[in-house]
Amino acid sequence: MAAPFQDAVVLFGDSITSQQYVPGSMQARFCDAYRRTLDILNRGYGGYNTRWARQMFDTIFEKKENAAHVPAVRLVTIWFGANDSVLADAEQTVSQHVPLSEYEANLRFFLDNLTSPTSPYAVAHEQGLNIVLVTPPPLCVSIMGDCPFARERVPAITKEYVDVVLRLGEEYAAKATKDGNWRLGTVDMWDATIKAAGGEGEELAKYLSDGLHLTAEGYATFWAEYTKLVKTVFKGRGLDWESLDDLPLRMPPWDQVDATKPDVLGGMRLPPIRTEQL
Repeated sequence: MAAPFQDAVVLFGDSITSQQYVPGSMQARFCDAYRRTLDILNRGYGGYNTRWARQMFDTIFEKKENAAHVPAVRLVTIWFGANDSVLADAEQTVSQHVPLSEYEANLRFFLDNLTSPTSPYAVAHEQGLNIVLVTPPPLCVSIMGDCPFARERVPAITKEYVDVVLRLGEEYAAKATKDGNWRLGTVDMWDATIKAAGGEGEELAKYLSDGLHLTAEGYATFWAEYTKLVKTVFKGRGLDWESLDDLPLRMPPWDQVDATKPDVLGGMRLPPIRTEQL
């Protein structure tokens, strides 16, 4: 196993998080922005809903008594709902549907365990933790054709799940304190995608490859919204890849190493938000 010398990002979600074959995917953008600063851990699982993901929480996040043996997690993205919002009576061999009330309860489980001072998980006690809660994107039913998506999903129902995410985002963001160890921001992919497309109809086809999953333009929309959070809600919290003051390279640049007496490890750096606590 690789030694945990870099802090980590956990991308937690379904296929919209996991897929990497799309140019400019979520994974690709995070890996590019945070090379040599943060390790990107993709924990996206195609077809999963919050009910199944909840069972995996112990497997993905280490307990606090083992914190010294795992990377410090400084960013967690939570992006579920595209499968939870499948119609209850959809013709599926394995039903993905999760009732709205349970969906909310599962998201609260994730958020409470990431933020509570009594959480048993190490991630909740890391200085500089940032959480991004993401809504399901809109649907473009007209390009779904005869695929199962067209019979399983209805925009008005998916929007109900979007509204749960937005409400929880406001609620938990309000709980963060100035001197606390965590911050939370929300990306409203439903609204942002519709605005980028300029409408809720055929215009969305550019952003949704099959009416549900994102294209490169769809991921670009997510990245633009995430960048806004980095510059505002998460400002000064060691996530700004454009600022070496906020997010220095973990290992020193090659041209700052004394070739006659190299001390690479002595040049290792962490962002101020982390070093202030060490």
